[in-house]
Amino acid sequence: MGAGFDIALARRKSAGRGRRKTVGAGDRGRFIRAAAPAPGERVRDPAVLASIQAAALRGAGRRPLEVLPRDIRKKIRLARGAGLILFLVDASDSMGASAQLEAAKGAVFALLRAAYIRRDRVGLIAFRGQEARVLLPPASSVHLARKKLEGLSSGGATPFADGLFKAWKLIRAEKLKNALLQTVLVIVSDGEANVALAPGGNMGGEIRALGQRIRAEGIRSVFVDTNPPGANKTEAASFARMLGAEYRRVSRPGSRELVQAVDPPYAG
Repeated sequence: MGAGFDIALARRKSAGRGRRKTVGAGDRGRFIRAAAPAPGERVRDPAVLASIQAAALRGAGRRPLEVLPRDIRKKIRLARGAGLILFLVDASDSMGASAQLEAAKGAVFALLRAAYIRRDRVGLIAFRGQEARVLLPPASSVHLARKKLEGLSSGGATPFADGLFKAWKLIRAEKLKNALLQTVLVIVSDGEANVALAPGGNMGGEIRALGQRIRAEGIRSVFVDTNPPGANKTEAASFARMLGAEYRRVSRPGSRELVQAVDPPYAG
């Protein structure tokens, strides 16, 4: 890997790990406990039972019970933050591949429909030939997704490392805008990488280094192996281990299977 790549990777440290949830006193999310408000805070979502209990404790059994402003307790809720599902799809010649690409498109459309309700967004990067291309920047519009994905075809070499690099950069940029963004990277490939990121570079070393940065960003990743049943190929599983990704092998990676690969917790 070149020095420029190493410098770019070194500029950001870990932004946290795992699925993030926001705890606060807003009106969204699951009620988990009650708490006294800060001095001068206006309580918009009072915890009624906890407020009555506070008044009863203060009054020591007196009747009638009177709830005073100092007895009011607020609800503390646990809310799921906004989510981003990014597909990284192998569109190289080895995928065989129009069926695989159509499956990925169908999964993107299905997740977009769910994202409208869940306030999540979906994006897609395809890699083929000598580089990867961002076909669908993070979006929640089915119409925009269909327009962006039309005409995608397969062929050429497999620049897997470039796809990973661009996926990492895209997610990193989104997380800089929203530190609480929950992300999952869904990789759909047979694992037959054959184009290094840097000329003459070591693909294994590049992928391992990118995996470290992906994990450091707190990005959950899922590797969907598209090799047919019975194929004696281990590259995809090896790459999944390098990336620290959840490895899934499905007999027919159709749209439903790809959606299920994301769940839990991002698809439903």
